[in-house]
Amino acid sequence: MDTAALVVTDQLLARPAIRDVARLLGCPPSSIAAALKRTEKALAVRLFQPGAQGLMRTLDGERLQPLFAALAGETRRLFRRQETEAVPMLGLEALHRILTVARKGSIRAAARELGMGQPQLTRQIAHVEAKTGYALFARSAEGAVPTPEGLLAIDAARRIEDLWREMSASSGEKFRRMAATVRLGAVFPLGAESSIAGLLASLSARWRLRHPRQPLFITSMIAEELLNGVRRGIFDLVLLDLAGLPDDLDGRLLSTSPLVLVASQETAERAGGTLDSLLLTSPLAVPSARSGLRQIVDRMLESEVFAAWRGRIDPVEVDSIPVILRLVEDHGFVSFLPAASLPAGGGRLAALGLPVETAMPLYAAWPKGRGDHGLVAQVLALAGGPAVR
Repeated sequence: MDTAALVVTDQLLARPAIRDVARLLGCPPSSIAAALKRTEKALAVRLFQPGAQGLMRTLDGERLQPLFAALAGETRRLFRRQETEAVPMLGLEALHRILTVARKGSIRAAARELGMGQPQLTRQIAHVEAKTGYALFARSAEGAVPTPEGLLAIDAARRIEDLWREMSASSGEKFRRMAATVRLGAVFPLGAESSIAGLLASLSARWRLRHPRQPLFITSMIAEELLNGVRRGIFDLVLLDLAGLPDDLDGRLLSTSPLVLVASQETAERAGGTLDSLLLTSPLAVPSARSGLRQIVDRMLESEVFAAWRGRIDPVEVDSIPVILRLVEDHGFVSFLPAASLPAGGGRLAALGLPVETAMPLYAAWPKGRGDHGLVAQVLALAGGPAVR
């Protein structure tokens, strides 16, 4: 790690735009991007992610911003630079060697402790002094004594080393936890009583008992985001509700659930309780085309059985099953949902069977040739074993 990257990263965290920081510091944008890359590599964390308007701070970026601000402040103090000025690139290892000389009081003793030759360390000191623009030590027969400017530099260097050690330790521990964590992505459960919610809860509880030292991290997304995540290696395994798996994925069918048309009891009674009357008199709420459920619904509606309704259905898209259920229960909407997602006994909801048999599958999927088959087998075994049709 180096001092220039510390200051650049601090500026980026304050204003996440590479070109803006480049103009502020008077550096090429490529130098700013390279400095950020060095920082993220040294910490083994992502501080930014691409956004619609440029860079967006990650949660790690937010968490580490105060430490970077303190590091940048000490770095500017070391080089006697203003906030809008770039600083020279100086490796933190060079600062550690300066601190060793100050602590030992002798270049020879410091060189011996550092395991390097005295001439090499002397050249290192001269290099740092050239970068800072002032002498750090006064050499004499008694040893190396810090100059008044050197005392300030040593204090700044000590603070930089302490802050970097604190940052590296927290990031290193996080990296170790992440490296040991099994990452599972899953489609959003369709309610607390849905089969997916039950499967994920059961898997979490069983995994904790079977693998107490290997955390299982589960996050829910829509199908499109899960596909992107497993292809990029963000997830080890994903649970998808697609009609079929893409060619680049291996997988296993875990379960299927028939689709039904769902309405509130009141809406169903008012419409006479028939599929035809409900579809013609009630607005339809469905997830967006980025979800597996919507793709299955669209395929069903394109069949000849639904030809009479096709031009009359104008769905409202909502990528939230709880919101869709509230639209159904409280606002007279209808929706196509898996029967397994409905509460036992139906509650306030009425479920009507469909004229064409349509089921929503749930697949466990992983990249071809890249999956850890032992890990996949463990997850599938704890998730309920073989496919259920």
